[in-house]
Amino acid sequence: MIGDLFLLSVRNVLHRKLRSWLTVIGILIGTAAVVALISIGQGLQRSITHEVERIMGFNTLLITPAAQGFQARIQLDLAALRSVPGVEEAVAVRTETAYVAGPAREGFLSLTGYDPAMEEFVAELKLELESGEGFSQRGQVVLGARAAQLLGARVGDTVRVEERPFQVVGILAPQEEGGTAYGGISFNDSLFVFYDDLKELFPGPDLAQYGFVKVASGADVGAVKAGVERALARAGINEAEVIGFEEITQRIRAVLSGVQAFLAAIAGISILVGGVGVMNTMYTAVLERTREIGVMKAVGAKNSHVLLLFLLESGLMGLVGGGLGLGVGLGVAQIAAVVVRRLFEAGFSVAVSAGLVVGALLFSFGVGAISGLLPARRAALLPPVEALRYE
Repeated sequence: MIGDLFLLSVRNVLHRKLRSWLTVIGILIGTAAVVALISIGQGLQRSITHEVERIMGFNTLLITPAAQGFQARIQLDLAALRSVPGVEEAVAVRTETAYVAGPAREGFLSLTGYDPAMEEFVAELKLELESGEGFSQRGQVVLGARAAQLLGARVGDTVRVEERPFQVVGILAPQEEGGTAYGGISFNDSLFVFYDDLKELFPGPDLAQYGFVKVASGADVGAVKAGVERALARAGINEAEVIGFEEITQRIRAVLSGVQAFLAAIAGISILVGGVGVMNTMYTAVLERTREIGVMKAVGAKNSHVLLLFLLESGLMGLVGGGLGLGVGLGVAQIAAVVVRRLFEAGFSVAVSAGLVVGALLFSFGVGAISGLLPARRAALLPPVEALRYE
């Protein structure tokens, strides 16, 4: 019986081709918008999570000042942090403004204390050289590309930082404009010296913009994080915040999920508009087929059969609209991903999950069926005699 009703509902939908397609388009547009937004949002979450993992890794803890802003600093005791069980290495990112004199010019430039251990577990702090070589001993300096031009310095020259001579051993490859690392460090405009040299040039409290802690292989990240927090507290450092990879990704996901849900809710309004279109179409169908309903009841059809027939018809239009909208939405998302990759040279791709596909189809079918519920109930409750006399 259900199979017969389904075939009859398909024939009825195909019989009203133009009206059915106009109704389907309403569901299609709403479903396409929601699917495109969700797939782009999920792809963005995945891309950001991958990028954070690439930069930091699962086994890296970030220590930041509780206060916000570029000028915010935090006092770190690296020796105490390295003594925490499970900590493999701890480094600080510290930048000061220093007076630098080069062969051609002098002035104030950013000076960053560098620890080679940084690039072992923080990819964004890896120094890529265009000429020369990296640090091998104290008293050496690596110049950013623009800083080298401003000072007129080349590899082998000597520059004076705060009246102390440093030998130029390397010049960094030019970075993209606006490219900075943690703490707002501009690789193009900065000078890099060993961290201990920076501490001697600027004695006093070891105030850094950020700190990084690498967790030893096999150690529990949560336990090490708690140990680092206790070590900071024992040192009287209460203005610090210790953040792990999972916390960073969770915060990013929370923000993106909120934005994604808001946009999807707005797009979902168009699905409701499509549902109103389905309801209008089904009410019109009930009026047009009143006599047919009377004939069906006269030959033995029950109210439940009539109700199911009309629900199948409205649900079928919703399902077709959802299926087409799913394809259109995924196509729009893929086009958006291509545009983003080409404009921003970012490794971005949309995410398509089985849950998204099944959810979109079930939701569109449900919207269609629910929208047709009142018209279907009206058709089911029509008295057979009155329906047969209807013209």
